[in-house]
Amino acid sequence: MIQKLADRAKQKLYAVDDKGNLTGKIVDRWKAHTAPGIKHLAIGILVFDKNNKLVLHKRIHTKVGGDTIDYPVSHPLQDETVEQACWRCLEHEYGIKEKLPLKKLFSFSYNYNYDDGTCENEYLLVFGANYSGMVIPNPKEMSENLILISIKDLVKDVEKNPQKYSVWFWDTAKHLKKLGIK
Repeated sequence: MIQKLADRAKQKLYAVDDKGNLTGKIVDRWKAHTAPGIKHLAIGILVFDKNNKLVLHKRIHTKVGGDTIDYPVSHPLQDETVEQACWRCLEHEYGIKEKLPLKKLFSFSYNYNYDDGTCENEYLLVFGANYSGMVIPNPKEMSENLILISIKDLVKDVEKNPQKYSVWFWDTAKHLKKLGIK
């Protein structure tokens, strides 16, 4: 088994088509992320602090797509709603236990082969959430301190230095730019 997939290999994920429609099939996380992968549903939460800055982190190197700047991401697990997945993800990655109101911002389908046997083949639902409390980073998920950045500065940096960011962040930045979120 590919080491980067060993931590939660047997999680059961929802398979979807390129438009995010459920296919009725459930797939193991390991199969979904082993190249070429199986298209599956994913979620991401853009957390905005009290100053409307995004709260980001650097993904730990042992994860698929590691050593890149990221935001909280996960997958809805079998028998879990999208909202439940978002709240679980926020608690796991940022220590946020509060059931924050979530606003769907956009969604997109993407594929990426890392050339190490792992891949991304996901339909990503991206939500926004405001949070003014204390964020407690999970060291099992991130390798550096939190990063606070405005949307404007983020979009510029992703365009200039895409290799610093997770592959799903490339499309995320394009959508943020289109929305005109400052």
